[in-house]
Order: sequence, then C-alpha cells, then structure tokens
Amino acid sequence: MNDTTSADGARPPHDTAVGDSEVDDETSAHGEVARQRRTPAVLITIATVLAIVATLTTWVKTQALDTDAWVEVSDELIAEELVQRALAVYLVDEVYELLDLPGEIEKTLPRDLKGVAAIAAAALREPATTGVERLIASDRFATAWERVNRTAHQALVNILRDENREGISATDGAVTLELGDLLRQTATDLGLSGDRLADLPDGAGSITIFSASALADAQTAVQVLDFLSWFLFLVVVVLYGLAVYLAVGRRPETLRNVGLSLIVAGVIILLLRAISVDLVAGAVVKDPSNEPMGRVVVSIATSLIEQSAWTGIITGAIIAACAWLLGTSTSAGKARRISAPLTNVSTGAFVAGSVVLALLVWWWNPGDVFGHLVTGLTTAVMLGAALIALRTLNATDVDPEATLEPTPPATNPTVDSPPAEIS
Repeated sequence: MNDTTSADGARPPHDTAVGDSEVDDETSAHGEVARQRRTPAVLITIATVLAIVATLTTWVKTQALDTDAWVEVSDELIAEELVQRALAVYLVDEVYELLDLPGEIEKTLPRDLKGVAAIAAAALREPATTGVERLIASDRFATAWERVNRTAHQALVNILRDENREGISATDGAVTLELGDLLRQTATDLGLSGDRLADLPDGAGSITIFSASALADAQTAVQVLDFLSWFLFLVVVVLYGLAVYLAVGRRPETLRNVGLSLIVAGVIILLLRAISVDLVAGAVVKDPSNEPMGRVVVSIATSLIEQSAWTGIITGAIIAACAWLLGTSTSAGKARRISAPLTNVSTGAFVAGSVVLALLVWWWNPGDVFGHLVTGLTTAVMLGAALIALRTLNATDVDPEATLEPTPPATNPTVDSPPAEIS
C-alpha cells in the first residue's frame, strides 16, 4: 500500500481541496436554510409596518371623505353632554356679542335702573345656556344637526374631489356648518323681538370647516389618500402571501406568524390611539378647562381606528389558530382530537352549531367589528372558513394509536432451537 502522507505528516493538496469543498458545501447549505427562514420573517415585518400605515391612511380617508362616516361621528359628538354644553356656550356668546344684549336690556329699564343692565345680562347668561342645552339635546335639534352636517360635508367632498354640483364651487371660498336657525332660536329664548333678530348679520352662526385657500394641495392629498387606501392593503396581502409561499417546509409556522403579526399590528394601533387622545387633546385645546371635551372629541373621531385595530386582532387570531391546528405539533393533534366530536357530526348539526357560535361572537362584538358591513362580513367569512377547515381536517385525521400493528408474541428460544446432532 502506498503511503499518501508526506514526510512532514502533511496531507496531499488534493485531499485538502476535497475537505475544503465539503466544508464549503455544508456552509452553503446552512446559509441557504438561514436565508429561507430570514426572507419570510423580513417580508412579514415589512407587511406589519405597512398594515399599520394602511390602517391610519384609510381612517383619514374615511373620516374626511365619507359623508356617512362624518355624519355618524357628528351625531355621536352632539350626543355628548360636554359637547352640548360647549355648543350652547358658543351660541349664547354669539347672541351676546352680535346683538349687544346688555344694551337691549338697558333700553327696557327705567332711568334709575339702567346701571344694573350689565348685571342683569350676566345673570341671564347661565339660564340661557341651560335652556339652549335642553334644545340641543332634543330630537328636533338632532334631526337638524344631521341635515346641516350632511349638507356641509357633501359640499366639502364635492369640492375636494372636484365634483362640483350646481350651487357649489371651489370659488365659494369656504365650506361652512350653518347654525343660524339655532342662533335665532337662542336669541328668541332670551326674549329678543323679531325686529332685533333681523339685525343678525348674514353668516351669523356659521362655523367654517374648510377654506378653499389651499384647495389645490387639498385635492392632491385626496388623490394620494384614494390611491394609498387600497394600494397599501394590496401590498400587505401580497407580502404576507409571498412570505408563506417562500417558507418551504415551514408554511404552517409562517402562516401562524402572519396571524401573530396582525395581532401585534392591532395592539400597536390601539396603543397609538390611546396616546394620541391625550396628546392631540392637549395640543389642540387651548383652555385647560376644555380638555375633557377635547378628549371626548378625539376619542369619538378616532373610533374607526379602534374598530380597524380590533378587526386586525381578530383576523390575526383566527389565522394563527388555523395555522396551529393545521400543524404537526403534539398539542395541535390533541386539540384536533378534542374538537373532533364537535365537528364530526351531521352537516345539519355542524351548520346549526356554527350559527350559534357566530351569533355569540356577533353578540360579543369585540371592537365593534360587526358595526360595519365590510368588517363584519370579513370576520364572518374568516370564522366560517376556519370552522370548515377544522371539520375537514378532523374528518381526514386518523388516530395514530389505531394504526399501530399488534406486537407479535415473543418466541421461546428453547422450543425453537434445533435438535442436537446424533453422532
């Protein structure tokens, strides 16, 4: 045999090359596995961030450009006592300022009592404000409030989308919320005559909600929001789907991570909303005494964000649960065996049970996900698909203990040994 080792004990160069090649192949294989795991994780992370941004842009678009959503929020606002009080104070202050109420009272008093006109006017302010509050809380005012809000917001949307209708144009300068009728009612309650009401200037009680001074920028922003509201969600879905597709051999785990990422995104959005309620209210409201009302306004105005966050959390929980049940873990197998008696029933019983479960979830209504058609329908479809997938999987599952073959009886070596040879 030839010795392949040199005198100094070193291996030949070709042996070294073979060893290095094997190491390189092993390193390359490990690197490929690491990339296969890292790529889906990166895609899921990017999709989660974009899901948060998409939720916020959709909220801005819906709250600013959807008239029904605007009216719904405005109705919730006017039902709050703090908002009713603030609006009543505004209207009474407008009457006092525009019609010089102390001067009007002074005209009706004898010469010797004219000096108390200012005191009388101040004494009337609180009862007048209370009376206007009662008016604002009435059903009649609620109907008028909804009408003026819908008209004003539809005018705003028409201008921003450059869909001007007859009587509405971008050159009008502003979109206003007209409260003139309520202002005149307030003046009447304070005892002012019809002649004095005629002295109210045009536009009295008008609250500007949009000025056309930056119309071009506003219209551009609307176009961007219209695009982002659907494009970002499309990108999120594509990234999640691509992550699952690329996770060869780990798709159930990756699908579970997609569900967990949606839960994380929903929790982050809820935290951002909770923080913004205090920050925005403190930044916008100048009078500290009005900060409670500011919190109420911001909380109601961002209620759609909360609903979207809960929709993401529930959707993510359903996806994560389905991925876990589809997995091969011992706990998933046990869970399927436990649920099998509930799903492996007749079709009628399964449908009835599914309906009962759906009604319970609808009654619970976490995050008001069933408050709107799209989110409610999405949640219902996801829940139904999860139940059907579980029923299908349970129907095809076989109890591993039933597939084990019986162990053959042990043989007796003394009986099976060959007889001794006879010489």
